[in-house]
Amino acid sequence: MDLALLVARLLLAGVFAVAAFAKLADQRGAREALAGFGVPRALTTPFGILLPLAELAVAVLLIPNPTAAYGGVGALVLLGLFIIGIAVSMARGQAPDCHCFGQLHSEPAGWRTLIRNAVLAGVAGFVAIGGWNDPGHSAVAWIGDLSRFEQVVLAAGVVMAAALFVQGWLLLHALGQNGRLLYRLEAIEGVVLGGEGDEDDEAEAEEAAVAPARGLPVGSPAPSFALPGIYGEMLTLDALRAQGKPVMLVFSDPNCGPCNAMLPDLVGWQRDNASALTVTLISRGSADANREKIAKSGVTNVLLQRDREVAESYNAPATPSAVLVSPEGTIASALAEGAQAIRLLIARATTGSAAAGTNGSSERTAVPVAARTPAVPAQPVVPNQAAPQSARPARAAGAAVGTAQARQPQARDRQRPQREQRERANRTGQQAPVVNLPDLNGNQVSLESFRGQNTAVLFWNPGCGFCRRMLDDIKAWEANPPAGAPQLFVVSTGTVEANLAQGLRSTVVLDQGFSVGRSFGATGTPSAVLVDGNGVIASGVSVGAEAVLSILRNGEAPLADAPAAAANGGRPAPLPKLARMGDDAPSVVLPDLSGQQVDLASFRGSKTLVLFWNPGCGFCRRMLDDIKAFEANPPKDAPKLFFVSTGAVDANEQMGLNSTIVLDQGFSVGRTFGATGTPSAVLIDHRGKISSPVAAGAPAVLELAGWRGRPVSV
Repeated sequence: MDLALLVARLLLAGVFAVAAFAKLADQRGAREALAGFGVPRALTTPFGILLPLAELAVAVLLIPNPTAAYGGVGALVLLGLFIIGIAVSMARGQAPDCHCFGQLHSEPAGWRTLIRNAVLAGVAGFVAIGGWNDPGHSAVAWIGDLSRFEQVVLAAGVVMAAALFVQGWLLLHALGQNGRLLYRLEAIEGVVLGGEGDEDDEAEAEEAAVAPARGLPVGSPAPSFALPGIYGEMLTLDALRAQGKPVMLVFSDPNCGPCNAMLPDLVGWQRDNASALTVTLISRGSADANREKIAKSGVTNVLLQRDREVAESYNAPATPSAVLVSPEGTIASALAEGAQAIRLLIARATTGSAAAGTNGSSERTAVPVAARTPAVPAQPVVPNQAAPQSARPARAAGAAVGTAQARQPQARDRQRPQREQRERANRTGQQAPVVNLPDLNGNQVSLESFRGQNTAVLFWNPGCGFCRRMLDDIKAWEANPPAGAPQLFVVSTGTVEANLAQGLRSTVVLDQGFSVGRSFGATGTPSAVLVDGNGVIASGVSVGAEAVLSILRNGEAPLADAPAAAANGGRPAPLPKLARMGDDAPSVVLPDLSGQQVDLASFRGSKTLVLFWNPGCGFCRRMLDDIKAFEANPPKDAPKLFFVSTGAVDANEQMGLNSTIVLDQGFSVGRTFGATGTPSAVLIDHRGKISSPVAAGAPAVLELAGWRGRPVSV
């Protein structure tokens, strides 16, 4: 019994001491963890200091016999609070990082952390109750048996050990900080100075240039997507690149420790580089699981994928990772994996854009051609043109000329794969590649056997989230194909069993290496291309469910793959000019719910909130009570509401709104104003001019309306 109590005390003291010192060494992480468990932001700083001090006090009390029982009680109280906090978070469906041992160990709060704390609480209860009258063997009694000299030597040894520990910790963090600074300076120097260095540096750069890069090929079309934000707003890739700036997509996960540690840096990147770069965070999971952690950090442009479907389409297997998309909609960098690589990519992108702005070029920004070639200066991706000559600063004028001329063949060699990729992406009018692959029964099937009728070649993956979401649409098309629809030839990856489980009637062949997809210019799934009856490619690559279904339903390429897009080097067509703040509001004349034509211009003379709506949108339904409360008691100087809605007349009438509702089934008016989903809104002043940017999501819409009531839905 006495030995068991001593072991229990030493175990608890060690756990609490390590936890305390780890939290004190990582105060920022401790504050974020407290905020994740619901502690108000104003209290996270004092609590971030008081909590580790309390843990340290418990550890100290557990050592001497006279105070050991009190230390057990203190440990039991702290562990009880931890258990309550974890249980409440789990009941809410949240999993904040526990940050139990600072940077030494952190994991999302869940059953594992709950059980660990419960076991430690049992040990603390044993010490507090079982050792109340007799705490067992003394942990320090042996010190009294030492001579005075031995006690002095012991004390000096403890002080020296503590000093060495602190010095080692400081040295480790200083080296890490210096390494990060050197890493970033090297990245900036590589962009600004064009990678000037010695022969060893050049050899290393050449090796990096030929190393296989993860992610999609540079210059290939970026997979499109439409994702909700944490407040219900919908954003698409087209909307993100509409401002004519490169877009950085940062893939994250709410349960990823390095991702959460990078959030403060992400806030700075978004703030400091807003004029040159659009930084967008793509996380996963529910809005509730992300909102508290991400929103409190101050990060904006946060989108949510259901699982990892968008990351998979960009071939981004890990988090955190990032990739650049050019304003034209093409992949502009190799995949950057890890916080350090993302910092390097940010440095290259932003320094490149600055450089472009100072050399008189007409290009707004310069994005890195490949994020893994630090010795190669970043250049704009210019389709169907030779790589621009790089004028590299040198230590002497003669050296500059010689170096630039010597590097031209290498630069052209590095650009060649990108030009070839763009040429492959636009093969309209060329003979389809030879395809001869095994079907799900092991029989070889050739695309040649489908000649005589138009054939849609669908590139598929049963593990792709986007593919799974459109599976019912494909089955419905197979059951009742429209007149003139093409045959369907599915080129899939994955196992035979996984593909059989899909239940498709059409021919499915297996191409595990995706080599056939790449030969057609495809870069992900789902995507499709139309081959005519003569075996000639009749469309560009259509990416995404809507584009694929357009080919299947009409037997034609969607508008994005029309000749205008083909003439644009196979890249997405340029975005139309959108209405901006200060412009006259676009003309809007649409039928209301009674069939009468209503003109937005008739609202001139008063402020008008044009609200883009959909009665079938869950986020719209959740804010319906707020809108009704606004209509019943509008604040002073509130704007009139003008709903531009989709859906049936009956569905809109059942909402019970008093304001004017007009129907725009194609959402063309919303796109004209720059809206990308519902609910969203824009404010028109009394002169008929646009006076606000598009507000997306319920909170932003209500704020734009001037509603000061407590939102019911958010």
